[in-house]
Amino acid sequence: MKKISCIGILCIGTALFGQVGINTPNPKAILHIDGSKNNEATGNISLANQADDVVINSNGFIGIGTNSPTTSIEVKTKGTPTAPISGITIKDGSEFKDYVLTSDADGKGHWKPITLGLTRGVNGPGVNIPFVASSTFVYTGSYIDLGPGKWLVSVTQIVAPVGTNLTANDWMWIRSTFSDEAGIAIGDTGIRSNDVNTTPRYVSTQIQGPTSMSAGNSRYTMTTGNIYIENSSGTTKRYKYIVGNAVVAGTATAATSINAYGGSWSENLIYAIPTN
Repeated sequence: MKKISCIGILCIGTALFGQVGINTPNPKAILHIDGSKNNEATGNISLANQADDVVINSNGFIGIGTNSPTTSIEVKTKGTPTAPISGITIKDGSEFKDYVLTSDADGKGHWKPITLGLTRGVNGPGVNIPFVASSTFVYTGSYIDLGPGKWLVSVTQIVAPVGTNLTANDWMWIRSTFSDEAGIAIGDTGIRSNDVNTTPRYVSTQIQGPTSMSAGNSRYTMTTGNIYIENSSGTTKRYKYIVGNAVVAGTATAATSINAYGGSWSENLIYAIPTN
C-alpha cells in the first residue's frame, strides 16, 4: 500500500512539473492549447498549424499564433506585408478610425488622434550682423531643446538692416544653423552641431540694396526654411541658433548691419516636429 502511494505521489509531481496540452498530445510549452485540434501528434508543429495555438512557456511568455514567443505577449497572424491581418483588437470606448494607441505616464493605453508633438524654441535677444564677409557663425541667444530622435526644425526670422545706405550693387548672403556647444554666450563664435548631419543643414537669406535708411526705406526681408537634426545622444540636448558665414558683394561696411538678428521680433519663430 505504501508503494502504491509513493508511485501516485511521484506521478502527481511529474504532472505538476510537466507540460499540459489541451486538444494536443504534443504540447510544446508549459501550457499549450490547440484551438482546432490539428497539431501533429509528434515532432515539430508546422507554422500553419500553430496559427490557432495559444501557449505559455517557461519564461511566462504568452504566444498567440506561435509556439515560441520571445516577448511577454507575442501575437502572430497569417498576414503578409502585402496582405496584413490584424492580430489585436482593443475596444475600450475610445477607439475611432485612424486613432493610435497612446499611453499615459503609468503606461495605461487609450486610443487617441495622431498629434505632431510640436516643440517650440525660445527667442533670445539676437545679435547685430555687420555688412562684411565672414567665415564664422555667432550665437544669437535663441535655442530649442530637443529630445532623442530625428527632427525637422523650422526657422522664421526677420532681417532688418540698419545704418548707412546700400546701393543697388550691395548685397549680403547669410547662413544660419544650430550648435550644441556648451558654454558659449550670446555673440560668441559657434560651430555647427554634428547632429545637423544631413541636408538641409542651413537656412539662408539675402539682403539687397538700394535702401535709404534715413528715410525709413530699409528693405526688410525674412529668413525661412528647415534644418534636419538627429539627436542620437539618448538625452535632451539644447541646440543654439547661430548665424554668419556671410558673403558680401559691393561695398562691405560695418556701418550697416542686420539689427538684432535672431532676437524677439514678433515675426520670429523656431519650432520642431519629430520625423522618427
